[in-house]
Amino acid sequence: MAEIVTALAPLVERINNIMTALIARDEEIVARIGAYSFEGGGKRLRPVMFCLVTEALGAPLTDERVEIAASFEFLHMATLLHDDIVDLSELRRGQASAHLVFGVPEAVLAGDYLLSKAAALGAETDSLECVRAMAGVVAALSLGELVQLNSRRRTELPEPEYFTIIFRKTAVLMEGSTRTAAILAGADEPLKAAAANYGRLLGLAFQIMDDILDYQSDRETFGKPVGHDLSEGKITLPFIRAREALRGDRRARLCELAGQEIIGPEDYAEIGRLVAEGGGVESARVKAEELAREAAAALAVFPPSPARSQLEALAEYTVARKN
Repeated sequence: MAEIVTALAPLVERINNIMTALIARDEEIVARIGAYSFEGGGKRLRPVMFCLVTEALGAPLTDERVEIAASFEFLHMATLLHDDIVDLSELRRGQASAHLVFGVPEAVLAGDYLLSKAAALGAETDSLECVRAMAGVVAALSLGELVQLNSRRRTELPEPEYFTIIFRKTAVLMEGSTRTAAILAGADEPLKAAAANYGRLLGLAFQIMDDILDYQSDRETFGKPVGHDLSEGKITLPFIRAREALRGDRRARLCELAGQEIIGPEDYAEIGRLVAEGGGVESARVKAEELAREAAAALAVFPPSPARSQLEALAEYTVARKN
């Protein structure tokens, strides 16, 4: 983990510098909200994946390409602004959520602006295929939030439906990033498909790990309250796998606790014990690791290069991280 983080540090710094410059061009209120969200941190995973795919396919990583990479982080930032309002979240990456600092209307409109900013950057490519890919990402993200809202406290949520939700909520953005990078690199169809598959699989693994950390991490490390997903009524893979493993009264009790409108600390502790009893976290981790391996395997059609090796290492990092 330390090696890949160190190796990617110069690239992350370059992305951060370009994003800072792009945010500084905005109107004052948007720049303040954007800078606040940006300075809260983040792995910049989506633009990093874009940049590494670009280099792995032999295309030059110009500042213009890094700006397109940054557009996927702006899309991500926009979804976080909106999600925190919908979820009534008080913390994001260890700091107060933007809507509590600047106001709900301001945060909503800043998120809308960031969406349009990302679209404008995509349009600068003059690639209709690129614009279509980015438009598909935005549509899927919006639909994902609506579907997730409709699935709250559905304690019998089927696993396939969970995967549909996390694809639309998380993986589609990573898939869009890697697919767009391949499009702009002039890759052929098999390489574009491989790049997209890598992003999709890694995105699924990434979200499953987030869901695991909601049970296992701590507030300081994770940057938001642990157990927050359940408090919002979100049914995730560790819960689903434990639910399917438990029988009779134990299963019924798990569903009863998670289906409450308000889940207190004692309830959450009992849910945690039941999920552990059902092996939910361990089973979910096995699935995340399987998806990460599949993501790395999708890169087999890429020519060998340092960038390809870093993409493979990124897949390992995704399921080893603690925050």
